Amino acid sequence: MAVAVGGASGSGRKKSLDAEINLVSFIDLLSMCICFLLMTAVWLEVGALQVKQSHGTEAAATDQGQEIALNVASPTQADLVLKKSGRQLAKVALKAPDAAELAKQVDAAVAKWVTAGGVPQANAISAAMIETGPAVSYGDLVRVMDALRRNQVVNLGVVPASREAAMGGVR
Repeated sequence: MAVAVGGASGSGRKKSLDAEINLVSFIDLLSMCICFLLMTAVWLEVGALQVKQSHGTEAAATDQGQEIALNVASPTQADLVLKKSGRQLAKVALKAPDAAELAKQVDAAVAKWVTAGGVPQANAISAAMIETGPAVSYGDLVRVMDALRRNQVVNLGVVPASREAAMGGVR
């Protein structure tokens, strides 16, 4: 592409100035931006976690199965409660040295509840509500959710920490 620029000089004669703009580098930059956009769109789809909503829908209201209430107070401590129709059936307090080990303990405890006499039950646990403390990171929460999903608990709900818990029990 050539751009002609004309101007008057001191002698009254017009000079033409041809300047070429190199579009190859612009096309290279544009193609790299398009490639980056396509690659990140693919990775966003791969990293999605598919879960169903456990509360607040009509489908969840009609399901009367067992439910887990999981309170993850810190990355190394959790309370696991099995309920049916609002009545507590079992409770387990878990403590682990790190978040990965805590997720393994949650997996083992839920696996015991899902299987009765060594035989897996169909839809033994219908939903789980997870309450997290302020010290629990998003990665630790996803580890616990993965442990629940491995045991066919797909209706998951996450309750943020209460204001008291977030402030350390201070009102």
